[in-house]
Amino acid sequence: MGREAVAVCHWQGDVAEARLHLDSQALSLRGEMRVDIPRADIRDVVLADDGVRVLTNGPELLMEFAAVEAARWQKALLKKPPTLAEKLGVSVQSPGFVLGDYDDAVLADVLHGVVVSDVTAAALLLAVVMDENGLVAASDLALTVPDKHIWMLYRKGKAAVVGDKAVRAHMRGLGFIDSKSCAVSDQLTATRYRLRAR
Repeated sequence: MGREAVAVCHWQGDVAEARLHLDSQALSLRGEMRVDIPRADIRDVVLADDGVRVLTNGPELLMEFAAVEAARWQKALLKKPPTLAEKLGVSVQSPGFVLGDYDDAVLADVLHGVVVSDVTAAALLLAVVMDENGLVAASDLALTVPDKHIWMLYRKGKAAVVGDKAVRAHMRGLGFIDSKSCAVSDQLTATRYRLRAR
């Protein structure tokens, strides 16, 4: 997910070829040069004869690109990344029904004012899955309203009792397909599923 390229980069006096990755959170450089620039720290992005200059709250980054590619990277870097609510597709006009309990400030903030208590009034479903019972309850709910997408939210990494692999195997085994994923917070990640058309 995101935009990727390889370019010669200039950063704090160093010059090296780097693999670039831009997502909604940061611009990352990997290879000989290892740098992460949060998008919130980017003040401006300007075209230069030798590529793109990224002006930050700290040092300036120069990425060497030909003119056409430079213009594409400038546009991508200046484009406002979608909010978590936009990624999940929840809003006052598109409310969600939430199954499961959560203690996550980021998720609580996103869902404030955009949740309904009646599943039939929801545009989509969100299931917070912390264990096997939660996974079964989430898939059972999704099967009762097969016309709605369901976001399966679960813990990241080794702390997960039920992780990405288990959720995917369970949902695909029931005929669901995954179509989108996104990070929710430091604790949670999410994948969206919908029952495959028969």
